[in-house]
Amino acid sequence: AGNFSLTRYHLSQPYVNREVDEEQPDAWLAAEEEGKRLEEQHREAERERREQLEKAHLRGSHALKKVHLAQDRERLLKELEQMQNVDRMLRKQIVAQLPPQLFLPAYKRMEIKEEWQRELEFAFEDMYSEDRKVKGDLILQFEPQPLPTPSVRSQDLDI
Repeated sequence: AGNFSLTRYHLSQPYVNREVDEEQPDAWLAAEEEGKRLEEQHREAERERREQLEKAHLRGSHALKKVHLAQDRERLLKELEQMQNVDRMLRKQIVAQLPPQLFLPAYKRMEIKEEWQRELEFAFEDMYSEDRKVKGDLILQFEPQPLPTPSVRSQDLDI
């Protein structure tokens, strides 16, 4: 018996509070308020959904405009490239038709003119000497001829 011990503990405060007579809320009013709250929540969700759809539509239209602008830009760049190629070809054709003397330096053009003049002189001398059968320097073979008599009309112009 010495091994067993008993203890008693008494709680000083009660476990359960008594309900004070308070008025119980009306279930119908609570249901109506809950219905209004749910309706308001539903309207708020619908408004948010419409706003999201509107924002999505705006984002989509903006993205579509960007795509159209990018396509227009690409098309314009291709057209400009084609126009540039056509212009380049026309310029090449025009340059090909220009006389090559334009691209030569001035001293080279003078050399070409002098060479052309010499060739003309030799051709003239050859042609002249064929008819007369003249040998040697043509300048010494020429016979001086008198100048034509001046007319009255040419004298008036000189005055």
